Amino acid sequence: MFGQKSDKRCAQIAVAAAMAAPTDADTRFLVGQTLTRDEMKRAKAYIESGKPIRGRA
Repeated sequence: MFGQKSDKRCAQIAVAAAMAAPTDADTRFLVGQTLTRDEMKRAKAYIESGKPIRGRA
């Protein structure tokens, strides 16, 4: 990859996986294949902060 993903980009990936996957297990699989554990934690914190995830990351 080209460096570290931003917190916003991690959140965008997690939300996209949740929208695309039909089940919770599929969402976990997609996120697990795309994000590291650290990136998952950062995505969760970003989403919980209430900041917008639209636009460029």
